[in-house]
Amino acid sequence: MRTIRMPLLGLVAAALVLLPTGGAGASNDPSFKDQWGLAKIGAESAWTRTTGAGIRIGIVDTGIDLEHEDLAGKVVESINCVGSGGDQAKCNGSAQDDQGHGTHVGGIAAASKDNGKGVAGVAPDAQLVVAKVMNSQGAGAGADVTAGIKWVVDHGAKVVNLSLGDPAQPITALISENELKEGVEYAWSKGAIPVLASGNSGTGLGIEGANFGDMNAIVVGATGPDDTAASYSTSTGEAKWAVAAPGGAADQSKKANDIFSTFWIKGQKNAYGYQAGTSMAAPHVAGAVALLLAQGYSPAEAVTRLLDTSDKGVGCESTSSTCRGRINVDKATAKK
Repeated sequence: MRTIRMPLLGLVAAALVLLPTGGAGASNDPSFKDQWGLAKIGAESAWTRTTGAGIRIGIVDTGIDLEHEDLAGKVVESINCVGSGGDQAKCNGSAQDDQGHGTHVGGIAAASKDNGKGVAGVAPDAQLVVAKVMNSQGAGAGADVTAGIKWVVDHGAKVVNLSLGDPAQPITALISENELKEGVEYAWSKGAIPVLASGNSGTGLGIEGANFGDMNAIVVGATGPDDTAASYSTSTGEAKWAVAAPGGAADQSKKANDIFSTFWIKGQKNAYGYQAGTSMAAPHVAGAVALLLAQGYSPAEAVTRLLDTSDKGVGCESTSSTCRGRINVDKATAKK
């Protein structure tokens, strides 16, 4: 059994939460101009071909702000699996976020585009299926994570985002490698693609580095605006499917180098903020996969296409032997 930790580096870095500012571009969303990660992966060009319509992305996290203006109508099903003991039949109640992390993740993957509000997600027409598995302190049990994965998959998720694993804040329960692998392999066996954050500052998902091995999941490291591996990003090791994606620089002196997305703050409505971490990199990939699935690729084909079209070697940690590079959705969604 190992302690699982949530990548809350971004929460520490996001003490300053900003409201959207004016801007223009491919989207009329006011803060589209602040989303350098979308530009890096070529989202604007990809959107001329696919926006992820018809694909459900599973968010297994701290929940989501169900009333957020940029996520309204995106959440088609949701549940609370905290305390389920690994039995998805015991998941019950509201998935309302009371910590913020899950709302930030969900916005990166699929915030609405061209609604004149906030930001745009990588797959702006995808839908969200949410399982709350972490409490207001960012703590949760491995068994609840497994139950959450199974629940979102059984409720139509074709991509499952797992932004978990970081020493910044300890989780009060334990998770075994077998628990995590059980959830991941369940998702893959049901035709859903798991996307895992590699972790921050050396620890990820309780199974770090080389031990990612042959898991049927895309393991994601983080890059900054300069397209190099972020200093905190845990190596994807020998994961058979490994890529990098924008996660932010975690530079307190320049918040614009982090990832701007939807957020939740107690007592505030429609919050937005900057965060950094592999937690932010993973939903870029989850959104990218949704774009490909919406084009008709099978799960296996979508994984292969994403890997093969990544910008080779860009953003990979020096200790990763299998990282294919930073994702490029413009290349991925273009005709072969």
